[in-house]
Amino acid sequence: MQSQKVPAQLLELRDAIDSIDDELLTLLARRFEVTAKVGELKASQKLDSVDPVREQEKLERLRKQAKDKSLNSEFILELFQAIFDEVVKNHRSYLK
Repeated sequence: MQSQKVPAQLLELRDAIDSIDDELLTLLARRFEVTAKVGELKASQKLDSVDPVREQEKLERLRKQAKDKSLNSEFILELFQAIFDEVVKNHRSYLK
């Protein structure tokens, strides 16, 4: 089997992807820091971990933004639903 030389342009694009992935992880970490504060506040105020109205409004806004950016809105909704589910799980941990 012969090894192929990876074109420099491909390496540059991969570096750009790696940089974007780092940024995404940093943003997710920041988001979870803020939502942890929300969870603590909700627990201290005896509020429900889930706000279905807020969640639906947020998902609708994200769906529209995804469409405006020519992104697959179903994928974006699934991605954010996974994020929301993790947030709620974290919020519920404050109730123990």
